[in-house]
Amino acid sequence: MARDNHHMVRDIIISVIAVLVLFLIWVAVLDTNRFTLSKYKYTHPAIKKNFTAVVLSDLHNKRFGKDNEKLINAIDVLSPDIILIAGDMINGHPHENIEGTVSFLKNLASKYPVYYENGNHEMRLDLYRDKYGDQYDEFCGSIKEFGIKLLVNERVTLEDYGVTVIGSEINKKHYKRMGIVPMEEGELLKELGAPDENTCNILLAHNPDFFEDYVDYGADIVFSGHVHGGIVRIPIINKGILSPNATFFPKYYQGEYKKGETTMIVSRGLGFHTIPFRMFNPGDLVVVSFENGSEK
Repeated sequence: MARDNHHMVRDIIISVIAVLVLFLIWVAVLDTNRFTLSKYKYTHPAIKKNFTAVVLSDLHNKRFGKDNEKLINAIDVLSPDIILIAGDMINGHPHENIEGTVSFLKNLASKYPVYYENGNHEMRLDLYRDKYGDQYDEFCGSIKEFGIKLLVNERVTLEDYGVTVIGSEINKKHYKRMGIVPMEEGELLKELGAPDENTCNILLAHNPDFFEDYVDYGADIVFSGHVHGGIVRIPIINKGILSPNATFFPKYYQGEYKKGETTMIVSRGLGFHTIPFRMFNPGDLVVVSFENGSEK
């Protein structure tokens, strides 16, 4: 009888483990192939006219349906005034087909003004031309031909809205794995020039690890990605476990962060690269309502 009880307990444990593993696989498959909507509201006294922006990051050539139709349809329903891209829409891997992403960007640019900041994957194509050839030039040439404004340590002022969009491409050393290489004092100011005090300054800054530097720089609102929401999030406490640079429990992994006069919104991104799944962490389509107001 004791042996039978032992076998019964063992069988129950094995069954529970099997069900748990199947459940986790189901969650990973589901979350890897879907996205949810994150809505934010931001007010600033310099905004002249209210507008809506959709923020995209870290697509990494992922497709949601044929020709990314599910993602396109979701954006069209939101009917944004502008689209802001915080980097890594493609993968920096040799010989990877990026035609799907280029087609997706062409579709967006035919309907909306698009402002694009490079992430570390776009930057990789530019830096290592011995490996990637002319892929960076071909990609940039295509999106510029569509009318997309690529902001590589550049800015554009949208007079009608009273905002300046600044795209920051930080040094490659700041994407080091297994650690964070601090910025030098005034590094962003040297690369980007001073913010425009007469407008609301929107900083597209792919890597959120440097939030303190973005605050010191004087950005009003920052849009980042890069961390993929922590790849796997712990339910209930909603904490991301791992960043793409192999840092556990990243400090900034999703959502809204505030310090002083600066707000940072971190997208969980839409796709993946080295670790090919997401768990309890679906893709993130971010939409922000910008409104005139005296309080940020």
